[in-house]
Amino acid sequence: MNAMEKVAWTNLIVSAGAVVVATATAPWLGAAATSFFALLALTPLGMVFLRQRGSRVVVDERDREIDRQAGRFAVATSWMLLVMVLIAVTMWGSYTQEHAVPTAVLNWLIWIQFAMCFGMRGLAAIVLYRRPHAA
Repeated sequence: MNAMEKVAWTNLIVSAGAVVVATATAPWLGAAATSFFALLALTPLGMVFLRQRGSRVVVDERDREIDRQAGRFAVATSWMLLVMVLIAVTMWGSYTQEHAVPTAVLNWLIWIQFAMCFGMRGLAAIVLYRRPHAA
């Protein structure tokens, strides 16, 4: 496993952990459970794997291309999911005759979208590293 794949695993684990912890504590803490999304601040820990070790190459062109592809996929996926969920929430609000979306729901959507962007970037990079490729 190379350094960039370790960074991808770190992003995926930290993002999934933040979502799980925030969601698990929501019944007790309510809207304050979104403070556990602060765990996303641990994503830069993956940069520890990118330290230069002597004259060894840490990141090459393939790693950079995989990182670009994963980043584009993550942003596109998270934005499309956010748009679809916002459409569903506003349609539900119209159905229930509430003509406003609660700010707590919007706060959760923003944080989940942010965590999903990092998580999808990690997942896409892992898939791209694991798929068979021609030499």
